Amino acid sequence: MDKSEECKKERHDAWRNSKNVQQRIDKLEEIALKYPEDMISLSDIAVSYLEMGDRNNAVKTYQKIIDRKDTFELIWDNQLGKAYLFTRNYIKAIETLKTSNTIDYDQGLFLAFSYLKNGEKKEAKESFDKWISENLEKSFDQYRYKTYMENLLSDEEKKFIEGIWNKYYEKYSKMEPYQLYCKLYKQHYLTYLTSESDEDDFEDEDFEIPPKLNKSKFEELKNEYLYLDRKAMFGEMSDSEYDKYFELRDLLFADIIF
Repeated sequence: MDKSEECKKERHDAWRNSKNVQQRIDKLEEIALKYPEDMISLSDIAVSYLEMGDRNNAVKTYQKIIDRKDTFELIWDNQLGKAYLFTRNYIKAIETLKTSNTIDYDQGLFLAFSYLKNGEKKEAKESFDKWISENLEKSFDQYRYKTYMENLLSDEEKKFIEGIWNKYYEKYSKMEPYQLYCKLYKQHYLTYLTSESDEDDFEDEDFEIPPKLNKSKFEELKNEYLYLDRKAMFGEMSDSEYDKYFELRDLLFADIIF
């Protein structure tokens, strides 16, 4: 295992094995000292501070990324752009995130935040619209970004972003379930594979794209899923039923549709 792989493993272990966020930060700080050429260790520390609600230390860590950007073995533009955003260099954040080639499904949102913080509401909305259109699942994921919104945006800015987000949430939550399933299926599998990626990019090397369900099959499996979902509420399922429940949840995009 080479040095970069060792560093990656140690980072993953810090996230997986720490008992709390502070312990994770302590471990990541040690990794950052051991591998000063690794940029992700610092970005992980910044994210962890934000998770704790410690914005000051998060900003200090993002500033370290900017100060040391010429010393890293590999520059992750998406994280560098985020660092500029949190340190209030909004022009640099916009320039970096607009030209980033890093595959990161969140950077479109942070580009929208950067435009908004720079007073460019039209561009912020356009960037947000593009981000959502590329991945409809994100329209239901607002809770995942609450920490960033709380730490970055004023009340007026949060209201602006929430207004756009709610428009998409209402649009897709009111859509007929099978129609929404078709959109999600196409985007989650087909659009992904017709881009620069291929099937090998899925984490499971044995993964095969499931065939698209016709409407009657969708309705049949939907009823089975909802039945199991009700049983799950009362903890009355067998191991085989739980296995089926989780299989259907992924197959039907149930967390979003239902």
